[in-house]
Amino acid sequence: MAKLNFKSSGDNMLATITMTDDGKHVSKNEILAFLNENKVKYGIQENIINDMTADPQYDREYPVAYGIGPKKGGNGSLEMVVKKKKTEISQDYINMKERSNIISIEKDEIIAKIIPPSKGQSGMDIFGNEIEGLDGEAVKVTLGKNALINENLIIAFVSGELILNKENDLSYYIDVSQIHRIDGDIDYSTGNVRFPGTVIVNGNVMPGFVIEADDDIEITGIVEGATLIAGGNIKANGIKGAGKGIIKCREIFVNYIENANLDVEEKINVTQSIINSNIKSGNKVIVQDKNGRISGGVITAGQLIEASYIGSKMNVKTTLEVGVSPSLNEELTIIESQIAIDIENLRKLSLILKGLMKLKKENKLDQNKMMQYKKSLETAKQLKAALGENELKLNRIKKAIQNSKFGGKIIVKEILYPGSELIVHKKKFFPNTELTKTIFLVHEDKIVMKGYNESEE
Repeated sequence: MAKLNFKSSGDNMLATITMTDDGKHVSKNEILAFLNENKVKYGIQENIINDMTADPQYDREYPVAYGIGPKKGGNGSLEMVVKKKKTEISQDYINMKERSNIISIEKDEIIAKIIPPSKGQSGMDIFGNEIEGLDGEAVKVTLGKNALINENLIIAFVSGELILNKENDLSYYIDVSQIHRIDGDIDYSTGNVRFPGTVIVNGNVMPGFVIEADDDIEITGIVEGATLIAGGNIKANGIKGAGKGIIKCREIFVNYIENANLDVEEKINVTQSIINSNIKSGNKVIVQDKNGRISGGVITAGQLIEASYIGSKMNVKTTLEVGVSPSLNEELTIIESQIAIDIENLRKLSLILKGLMKLKKENKLDQNKMMQYKKSLETAKQLKAALGENELKLNRIKKAIQNSKFGGKIIVKEILYPGSELIVHKKKFFPNTELTKTIFLVHEDKIVMKGYNESEE
């Protein structure tokens, strides 16, 4: 038999045999037996061995066995859990204003799930030893300060807007921003904006659109007939309400207000003017400019209203009220209106009952009239009970107003024009002529006036 020389590679993935001629023929079984002696168990290439026996080439290195390498597993991935809220669509109507692209998330909400890489298929060397499969590449996720990871779950640390930057399929940056910025107008291209943080708009807010923010709202342009609701403060260049929409917030800073509706918890800070607007402030309304004015509309504040000019030379009706919490004032108005309605309904009902009672005394009530009589009696009973309850409420509100801690004053730094109505702690004053540099407040249950001196502020 020809002399056989065996050699294996350093990684045990290849076995070779070299034959040296000694004048004797070697059989296939002899080669297989030789491989067995060298403990080769896997990947034997019988076709190569057949060639070796059929047409032997001596001193040539024959690859007679191959191992199989381990496979690499699948790479890790990032599975998004939060998704953009889709526009609500019905078969008949699509609200194009509800098309925001913000992905808003709440504190402790799951943002994404990291899927670990899988292990690949095992390999085997020529000696039959298993080679463990290779792991795929893990996804790399870099987190900002407002996101955290817990057992492969990425969780929002605060409420806000999802920030997701994808470098490639294996590299991501995730954070939660508490500020949502819009470079441009709020219009059909953005839709309405609802955000659990602060909204900054580098543009205008167009008519009919809505911004709702849990924190502040900042508008570099004009708010035009839109609705803004903020849990914090609002800053804007100007407000042109056109009698539409409403502005609600804790405190507001604005250059001017025209034909708008505002309901503010604390202070309203205006640089130039308030024109023909319905304004409610739980604390103060101040128009700061030297030529600042309030003209037209109804302005209500808990403690203070201040402006250089109030009303106008055209005697435009301008109502200012201080000294009572606007919410208490509103409750008073509602109760007084309801009492007036109940009294009028009782009056009408009394006339009906009077006629029915006359018919009853004359024994002229048929079955339908009798049912009407009983029903009218029950309605009158209910109205009297409701009237009694509302009168008690009214007395409590009036007592609360009387004992209110809101002192209240109106400061006119330049001119108060006729046509204005000033109400301080429910006491009213109507100027017949122009008054200058005057402070209005209540003393001993009467409105009194004293001179305004800028140096005393």
